[in-house]
Amino acid sequence: MAEEKVDWAVSGDCVEACTSPPVCPYYWGSSTPKELHGGRNVCEGVFTFNIQDGHYGEIDLSGLKAGFGFNSPEGGTASRDPWQSILYIDDKADDRQAQALETIFKACWRNMGEVLKVKRTAISFVKEPVGTASSPGFKHTVEYKGTYSMIAEPLMAMNGEPRFISGMMGGTIYVGKSTVNKFDDADLPRGKWDSPEMSNTYYPFALNPS
Repeated sequence: MAEEKVDWAVSGDCVEACTSPPVCPYYWGSSTPKELHGGRNVCEGVFTFNIQDGHYGEIDLSGLKAGFGFNSPEGGTASRDPWQSILYIDDKADDRQAQALETIFKACWRNMGEVLKVKRTAISFVKEPVGTASSPGFKHTVEYKGTYSMIAEPLMAMNGEPRFISGMMGGTIYVGKSTVNKFDDADLPRGKWDSPEMSNTYYPFALNPS
């Protein structure tokens, strides 16, 4: 039986860095270190999606990128308030591809909160293996032109294999630590930070309408 093709689907690599120490306490439902966030249980960060395979109807999305700069609400994961974000769309996308990416990623963020603005920008994404050949971790270098710079190294166990969280969101999340983590966009309420040595996560992602 032929596999049914969904209306849209994207998959590839996701990398995230935030302003809380590794591993971000929101993964455990804990509060962030308030002394790092002006006495509040909040966090800021960026998710970047490097799309290896993707389509929206007949529109090919392979090789494009998108990302969210975000602010968590007061109370973090314990809060029902919306997470605010700016959605960034790869400037290599043509108009049809950009609209498709906007539709997909706005739909996916809807369960988290609100997208304040959508912007086109140059996004670069570099992934380099670190560690053993059979089980490498990955160093990531991400740049949003004029807005965001991030370099993160994987956290490695004593046996040379990458550290990870198993069973989170239905899969494996690998953990690391940023060495560069700068963001500056006045359209995000808490939109400026320079916070290296903080949490980084990375994992394969797959999104579709279900």
